[in-house]
Amino acid sequence: IFFYSGTFFNWNGVKGLYQAYLPWFKTGSEGHGHQKPWYYWLRLIARYEWPVLAGLVLCLFSVRFKNVALRYLAIYSVGTLIAYSIVKYKTPWCIISFIWPFTFSFGAAVLLVPLTYKRVVYLVSAILLTGSLGYCVWLNYFRCTTETEPYVYVQTYNDVYKFTDPLLQLAHSDPRAYQLIGHIIRASPYPLPWMLDDFGRVGYYEKDNLPAQVDADFLLVQQDKIATVEAKLHDSYYTFPMTIRPYQDPSKAYFNAKIFKSFFPGRWPDFTGAEPTPAPSPSPTK
Repeated sequence: IFFYSGTFFNWNGVKGLYQAYLPWFKTGSEGHGHQKPWYYWLRLIARYEWPVLAGLVLCLFSVRFKNVALRYLAIYSVGTLIAYSIVKYKTPWCIISFIWPFTFSFGAAVLLVPLTYKRVVYLVSAILLTGSLGYCVWLNYFRCTTETEPYVYVQTYNDVYKFTDPLLQLAHSDPRAYQLIGHIIRASPYPLPWMLDDFGRVGYYEKDNLPAQVDADFLLVQQDKIATVEAKLHDSYYTFPMTIRPYQDPSKAYFNAKIFKSFFPGRWPDFTGAEPTPAPSPSPTK
């Protein structure tokens, strides 16, 4: 209260103690496009997190746990899962916030079962861990952009490398390329601002904003802006369509033919802008 009230000179500031959480309560209750059914987490756990699933099953028998700490952990983990299931807003990356206690329950299985079943527990644990590891490798290295995988959620497509690879390769061979001029003319261009962070002369333009000089060394233009941008271009460019991520309008990439010719061998520029209108000659003075 001392700090929120501005050392007792701004009592309206105390409202910030609860007002700061109102947007989160609204997001959690409405979903904002990310609403999922209550069993969404169970479906993810059953598909990807087999050791966690085993830990969840063990938690159902928590009343038989003699260890008080394990019993408390089981009650806490199941209660947290129920709370997250009630909230309508659900995205896969939230799962890491509440599944970790189940891994402790899974690990404690070797201490809870009778000695006569220890070998069975070791075998089942090894199968679950190996299967989970295999699925992890398969998902992260081979199906990381496959939309049928529930864990792949608004994931950047590999298309983005068609745009960034020529830039990064050129910059690695000639650091002066970090000073190339680029225009990213589209809404929500992420993750490009991170991937092109070392390029100091890249501009990002959303809505109806356009650079004063549209011609550049490279451009990425949202589909509904292509006609407007091409009407203002004068140089020659290699082009190709691309999509950064799901639920987003496609884009068109432009690479200036003078600079990126070596990246498109045996290919003529796909687009050449109109010749600039020459400035009128000044009338002769009499």
